[in-house]
Amino acid sequence: MYEDGEVVLKRILELVETVPEPLRAKCFEVLLRGYAESQGGGGHKKDQGALHKKDKQGADEKITPPKESDIPATALPRFKAAAKRLTVPIEKLEALFDFSVDPFALQPVVVPGKNTAEKNRQVALLAAARSYFAGGPWSADWQEVKKLCVDHNCYDRANHTVNLKTGVGSIFKNVEAGKPVELSTEGITQAEKLLKSLIEADE
Repeated sequence: MYEDGEVVLKRILELVETVPEPLRAKCFEVLLRGYAESQGGGGHKKDQGALHKKDKQGADEKITPPKESDIPATALPRFKAAAKRLTVPIEKLEALFDFSVDPFALQPVVVPGKNTAEKNRQVALLAAARSYFAGGPWSADWQEVKKLCVDHNCYDRANHTVNLKTGVGSIFKNVEAGKPVELSTEGITQAEKLLKSLIEADE
């Protein structure tokens, strides 16, 4: 292979000199490729094309790696840690939230509870969990709790604050109308248990 390479290369250079300067580089490339392909046989060009295609695909894959999840990068460590604590697949935990909105929200779920008051407290636990995953503390925004209670048909305007206050000292550190509802250590435990129960109920 390439036995007469030196002679051919010299001839190619001579031919290149006969074309205008701006075209010389391209001319040299075309002539040299033509010679290389003639030496490599009919299948050489095809193989080269396939290899080039494969390399291009590989490059594209590196540029656009597969997306791990829809969870924002800043929240992903907390989701991974919680999934490990709860011994549930992170995909199942991710499915409880809607990441198509910013900030991300809770997906519609069936909130457990024997009565409106109990459901109010469960909603507050879920809102606090969402706040934690988003990067905030384990505390539920008052307006978010109210909206979720309305969405889950468990909002009792006259007794909303009272219903939540029954959780003070056990799952809540404090409850004051219009202010965030902060979870106690037990409240955090109960919030994570609630998340796990919702995941298991969906299986």
